[in-house]
Amino acid sequence: MLNQIWGKLGKLIGGLFLVGGGTVSLGLLLGIAIAHPSGILLTFLLTLLAFFGLTPLALGGLLIYTSLKAEHHAIRDRFFYLLQANQGRLSVLDFAVATRLEPAIARQHMDAWAKEFAAEFEVTETGDIYYLFTNAPIPLPEHRFQAVGQAIREVWRSL
Repeated sequence: MLNQIWGKLGKLIGGLFLVGGGTVSLGLLLGIAIAHPSGILLTFLLTLLAFFGLTPLALGGLLIYTSLKAEHHAIRDRFFYLLQANQGRLSVLDFAVATRLEPAIARQHMDAWAKEFAAEFEVTETGDIYYLFTNAPIPLPEHRFQAVGQAIREVWRSL
């Protein structure tokens, strides 16, 4: 819940910082380009650019990035909650309703997790598709080099 709130609030505040910092930066850069100041005035304008233009711009980008990550974590948390509640059997529609995502976006998330967790599929007589996630432990390699080899094989299979 907190991740969802931060996701929306962070994007709003980050957008405001991006617009404000971008506007100030653009104005100061245009002023510097047109007026060709030198000496103390140039130093003053560059200081203004750093503190009131580039800093808010960077903070806005950071806020948007962290809010997107928070939203992703909220969706992933909801996914694991639904998996536990439904004993590993989940449809795209159930997931889309629970997370309030568009069905196409919900399917993208479900497909990615199906690949990640080696899910199986069940088609009912009515044509509904359910993703079946098992609780079986994933075998971990014994040595570091086996882990690297396993990761390379997984990447190769996904291509």
